[in-house]
Amino acid sequence: MTKGKLFNRVLRSAASMLTRQGFHVSEERYSAAYLKRYGFDINTFIDVGVYQGSPVFYELFKDKKFVLIDPQPDTMEKAADSVRGLNFDYIQSGAGSAKGVATLSLEGPSSSLMKRRDWKRQPEKTVEIQISPLDELLENKGYKGPFGLKVDTEGFDLDVLKGAEKTLRETQFVFTEASLRRRFEGSYRFSELVAYMAEQGFEVADVIPHRSHNRLVDVLFVRSDSSYLEPNAVPVRMVGSSVKAHKQN
Repeated sequence: MTKGKLFNRVLRSAASMLTRQGFHVSEERYSAAYLKRYGFDINTFIDVGVYQGSPVFYELFKDKKFVLIDPQPDTMEKAADSVRGLNFDYIQSGAGSAKGVATLSLEGPSSSLMKRRDWKRQPEKTVEIQISPLDELLENKGYKGPFGLKVDTEGFDLDVLKGAEKTLRETQFVFTEASLRRRFEGSYRFSELVAYMAEQGFEVADVIPHRSHNRLVDVLFVRSDSSYLEPNAVPVRMVGSSVKAHKQN
């Protein structure tokens, strides 16, 4: 038996033991290796809610154009290592359904425009920021579709998407954080997010759970007529196995 086969056998045995203890063992789906299997073919990736960057997508689309959108003044300092070598534009602004001014509670990667219900502590610092619809932020900039869109705005995700109807018409996929529980006062219900995206011509293709709690998930939306929604389009690699990338029809 080769070392590779022996190693895979040991992994499968360990996975079986963990499964008997109630743990599910499979590959990490929030990874470039897994998402690459979808075979997305875009020209521009839009990252709304950058903080320290989105390395998974920066690796996946490293040869594409990036548009990074975040209102925090130190975003580029925090994301410097992640974006090094990329072709990107940075827009310092919040994104929402309408133009205006809002108060951002600064809590590192958990900074939010919404009042939290899942924490009892008060934010250490707040700042007033400008908000504009994503369609306006991208207007007349010459960015070429099709787009990939990532949204991570701590409870403000649906509001961001509501300001992006024009952009969504040229978007191949949307990857967004989504609350399952009532984490924020006045925020959306999960069903509202799915319903809105269905109205825009998208369906859920993947739901990626959080590792340590069940308050939120990452959701991958694709076009409703996409072959990514076929039953076996993008398989998950189990321990000791291999899979092939999907080819979009």
